[in-house]
Amino acid sequence: MILSSLDTNILVYAANSDCPEHPKALALLESALEKPEEWILADQVLFEFYKALRNPRIFQKPLDTRAATDRIRFLREESGFLFCCHDLDHWPQLVPQLEEPEFPYQQTHDLLLGTTLKCHGVNRFYTRNLKDFVRIGFDQLINPINP
Repeated sequence: MILSSLDTNILVYAANSDCPEHPKALALLESALEKPEEWILADQVLFEFYKALRNPRIFQKPLDTRAATDRIRFLREESGFLFCCHDLDHWPQLVPQLEEPEFPYQQTHDLLLGTTLKCHGVNRFYTRNLKDFVRIGFDQLINPINP
């Protein structure tokens, strides 16, 4: 079975009706919710999404703590999605890439997310930032906003 996942930016676009990316991101999220057993989200994405929902630089009307928590609680507890989180066994796969002389420090969190997802069987990853995840080796890396 092909397992899919998505980056935080897709959830942010789906939640932000003021941005031009909203319709495409919302359509992807709604499609995922129709077959949640084919999707896995990393807890890291939920925490990044929570932070974004409360950020006034991202949302004209950021959510308060309760409303932001309700959003991630829905995804974590009611959506039907599968979930994963970073595991201590992933360390040997992370360190060699972190040690590469040209490794861009700005991609540290993306490396952790991508490695976590790959170790949990994700084959297809949706993100707006393709270049940040190329090194992970997903079978399919898809920009659903600008295909």
